[in-house]
Amino acid sequence: MEPVFAQPSPELVDRPVMDQDHYLSGNIWNLESCADDAKSIKRWMVDELGVPKQHIAMLLDERATKQNIEVTLNNHLLHNNRIQKGDAILIYFAGHGSTLKAPHDWLLDGPRRCNVEVLCTYDHDTKGVNSRIAGISARAMHTFLHDLSKAKGNNITLIIDSCFSPPSPDSRDRSSIRWTSTSKAAAEDLYHGSTGHACPRLQKRNESFYSRHRSSHTVITACKPGTTAAEGKDGGKFTSAFLEIMRSAPLHITPSSALLEQIRLKMAHQIPHCSESSDYLFDRVPFSQDPSYIPVLIHNEKGIRIELGSQHGIQKGGEFSLHAHNYSGSRNPTIATVTVQDVYSNWCTVRSKCALSLPRNCWARHNQKMPCACLRKMLHALYSTAFQKASHLPPALSISDIKDSAGKSELIETAEAILASRPLLAPLMK
Repeated sequence: MEPVFAQPSPELVDRPVMDQDHYLSGNIWNLESCADDAKSIKRWMVDELGVPKQHIAMLLDERATKQNIEVTLNNHLLHNNRIQKGDAILIYFAGHGSTLKAPHDWLLDGPRRCNVEVLCTYDHDTKGVNSRIAGISARAMHTFLHDLSKAKGNNITLIIDSCFSPPSPDSRDRSSIRWTSTSKAAAEDLYHGSTGHACPRLQKRNESFYSRHRSSHTVITACKPGTTAAEGKDGGKFTSAFLEIMRSAPLHITPSSALLEQIRLKMAHQIPHCSESSDYLFDRVPFSQDPSYIPVLIHNEKGIRIELGSQHGIQKGGEFSLHAHNYSGSRNPTIATVTVQDVYSNWCTVRSKCALSLPRNCWARHNQKMPCACLRKMLHALYSTAFQKASHLPPALSISDIKDSAGKSELIETAEAILASRPLLAPLMK
């Protein structure tokens, strides 16, 4: 099981991801792809949403004990001063779910017994210091998230790739279902928590991870109540579909309900469930406007105009890619590539080799290939000239070092390295 916690990149805050493949108890069936699911969620947050790696806390397998998860929830989220009110918080869990019979004082209105849903930590159903370890119950998690929302705002999303119902007795895919029975932990063990996450007693209702209409947070589960969540070679069925849809949709304008419907269609037989809280994923907070995208103006006489010119390093023959929007973290494929035609001080005109039908509003992004090519040629010429004048020097760097440098920053680093190894280059660079 594992928790991953991330804090916002300018606007995406700390999030916890929990997931686990291996369990301490010999009575619990080990899973195969929960750790990979957690790592995939982390890659998505870092690569697609721009979340800094240091804002993510991830607990895998033996590190994902109940105590470690509770401490991380407190320190990384609740008591984290970097998180501002309204920042987006994501908590992700992948692993087994289970149920226990509730204690007699679980509900206010009588001694009725009911089932309590729990997330199975690495040490679930094993002997602790003072009691058996009973995982993290829905009531304990909701209590924590309620406290977290009071401190950090209600832009909190809990994603669970687990289930709380067993497969049918004749099921052939038992080993791929993210559910396990609890054989040793007792009802009273639900009240034990190491850092204030223990369940409160005598509440009006039996909390469920499927509870709807919460104002403090949104919960997305891999399946509906009474059904099962499965995994395969490519990961959890839900997590795989979730990431595929997240990477293929313009998230800043796609309602959460539409995203969930697309995920459901991908999974076919497994239907995800979502509480009705946020209209858009993370309240659109991570999807800020990216200043590297420049508005495109359609000019009657000049054609397509972009507000960058020679003072910004734009050269005739350079390239721009055109895009439908300017939001980071939201799918934004290139709709056309155009070439710079005329360059002025602070703007330029571009044209396409084929006829374009552009949306009313679109944005351009400068393609850096042309400046890099120019820099590469310059370094090649300087290096060759200097080498002719200092051929007796040992070849610490070869011209292949320049050819193999792909990006502009790498080329600059290569130039500095050449200067360091070829002192005679310095006068030529001035």
